[in-house]
Amino acid sequence: MAVKAIIFDLDGTLVDTAADLAGAMNYALEKAGQPTHSVEVCRQMIGNGLKMFAQRALGEDSQHLRDEVLGLMKARYRDKCFEYTRLYEGVFEVVDKLRERGIRLAVLTNKDQDDAERVVEYFFGADTFEYVVGAEDGTGLKPDTGGAMKIVRSMGLFCEAFLIVGDSSMDMQMAASAGIRSVGVSWGFRRREELVEAGADIIIDNPAEILDMVA
Repeated sequence: MAVKAIIFDLDGTLVDTAADLAGAMNYALEKAGQPTHSVEVCRQMIGNGLKMFAQRALGEDSQHLRDEVLGLMKARYRDKCFEYTRLYEGVFEVVDKLRERGIRLAVLTNKDQDDAERVVEYFFGADTFEYVVGAEDGTGLKPDTGGAMKIVRSMGLFCEAFLIVGDSSMDMQMAASAGIRSVGVSWGFRRREELVEAGADIIIDNPAEILDMVA
């Protein structure tokens, strides 16, 4: 079946948010008297929601500080989320061309809903994506298929008409569970090997390769 819609991950797929997320987490860790981490180390911690990010950033003996660190991190990130965050090269142009071809677009992320909407609107405007689905009560975090199926039902299309594009094993696992073709991106936060092991249907090295899938 021809591709009619694409569900994109956000962090590590459309935008590189690692430096700002790491900065906010390190600010919170410092305030709590805890060791900080490099941006590269933080990249490997990001993806399962902010609660898990805080849990991973803290040592085993400091888990009692998780809620405190999480609150500090969220507040800091709201104020500093656009300092270093940038679009990956070529992403904006590809998204624009997909819209020109009539492909329906959505974002599905484990980022908090409010933060996801702010980042998407900042870089793409308010009307580029039909749906922006983030972490909130009632929708399980990826690899749970709840968010993906919410988008599928809302668009009124068959799963076979979709692609899911993401940079992590969670995206690939979710796609497989939902019966949707998966596209792993090699430029994100995770290693290519993780995408292979997670069963990505295809792995791409350049955003423009997505256009070949909807020609």
